[in-house]
Amino acid sequence: MIKNIIRLFIFFLLGIQLSHAASINALALKNGCRIVQRPATFFTPTAFSAKIDAWSVYALQDESETSGWCSGAASRAPYVFVFELSEDYAIKKLVFNTRCQKEYKLISAKDIKVEYSVTSAKTGFVSPATYSLKQDTINTFDCMPVKARWIKLTILSNHGNPQWTELMEFEAIGDLVNPTTPATSPVGVWNTDFEWVSINKTSDGIIYGCYKWANGEMYLKKQNRNKYTFTWKQNDDGQRGWCVLVMNKEGTKMSGTWGVNNDTTKFGYWEFTKLQSAPYKCANDLTVAARIKEEAVAAEPKLNVMIEVVDKVSSKAIPGIIDLYTIENFYQVPSGDGMYTADVKVSSRIVVKTFLPDYYPSIDTFVVTDAEQKRLYVTRMVQLSKLKAGSTILLQNLLFARTSAELSPSSYAGLDQLVTVMNQYPSMVIELSGHTDNVGSAKQNLDLSKKRVDAAKKYLVDKGISPDRIKGVGYGSKYPVASNDGEQTRKLNRRVELRIITM
Repeated sequence: MIKNIIRLFIFFLLGIQLSHAASINALALKNGCRIVQRPATFFTPTAFSAKIDAWSVYALQDESETSGWCSGAASRAPYVFVFELSEDYAIKKLVFNTRCQKEYKLISAKDIKVEYSVTSAKTGFVSPATYSLKQDTINTFDCMPVKARWIKLTILSNHGNPQWTELMEFEAIGDLVNPTTPATSPVGVWNTDFEWVSINKTSDGIIYGCYKWANGEMYLKKQNRNKYTFTWKQNDDGQRGWCVLVMNKEGTKMSGTWGVNNDTTKFGYWEFTKLQSAPYKCANDLTVAARIKEEAVAAEPKLNVMIEVVDKVSSKAIPGIIDLYTIENFYQVPSGDGMYTADVKVSSRIVVKTFLPDYYPSIDTFVVTDAEQKRLYVTRMVQLSKLKAGSTILLQNLLFARTSAELSPSSYAGLDQLVTVMNQYPSMVIELSGHTDNVGSAKQNLDLSKKRVDAAKKYLVDKGISPDRIKGVGYGSKYPVASNDGEQTRKLNRRVELRIITM
């Protein structure tokens, strides 16, 4: 009892004025927290991706239960993290998520120590407290309010795994010590993960900026004290999105989250360090006021479309230019990082065509749901197969009626793509394999699959491709790719696949 009274008295002498607003997680990326010391880590995060990578240090701070931190290979406890908060907080609750990977037994962190400092990232740590974490749960610990600008977390042990240690999330819940502190101006030049960013302010008080990466522009949408919400767009690749940046109390650093289009469920991390107070000259200096007024004028709603194009095997993003069709319009959409974005007239259907270097071209038709049309945002993924010997590719839209080997007119576009590719690569030799559903006898299906391959081969030969470059084989119903229990899935088994033998 006496100890508690003494703690309360010391806390009062610190001059801490707790905010009446709801307490927040001071360690969250979205609240401007930085990691200034980190242990060995299984995954090194990618600065240029609009997502937080699992098993990286940032996954401790993304407030997601599905991603977390994992120790580096051959590393051993203790694991020491030091977090720099954007300003002074009064921390009153700690939360640790140990719902780790089930396939790795006894991997979650167990014994830990937490310390606090208002001096620096290396000195002045006080109020050490040790905790023992239970496995596969949310561990919550209330504590007497502790004033902190830096928080040190030391993981002393795990539950027994000899190789790896994991922790899914670490939160420090508290209140701002000085909630009424005036905002610090973001005007100036900043060094960031994406090269320099220059932020300026008009005589009317409009905050905007530009940045070097992809010839980008930024426009302030909302400010709440030292938290700045911007929209951004990039003139070189056509991408656009949002970012939320929190400035530290000294006005020397900003950090926060950023994302593409209007999707706030996926985000990356953006870190700023101030270089100088005078902003650079930007291409949008003379037009910024007009552009902001333009954006404020009510306009016809646009459907924000994001198409992620990736390698089917490696999941690596593929940059370039794709064609995007709606019911009424056509758009060519460039991207420098494989995330293709465009604002289009609201449509119930979009078609994406790709013809990217070293990849087999694709035609994908996507239905836009009523809910997506209402919220004006849709995202889809296109997976492409590499043009190399051994690759197997489903010939999309190559359709046959049941029991028929006659090509439907809708098949011609896909076969014409194959003709284009084979003309582009004259040494390319392929195998076409035919497949059926399981309706009918095995012998009938085998014969039917061979006839379907022959029909596809004949189309290619009629278009000028040498028959010596096309091998054909029928497998009947031997290799289904979907259930044969219903017509909706059974029709997926009636297909022709392409395998590249040589390039």
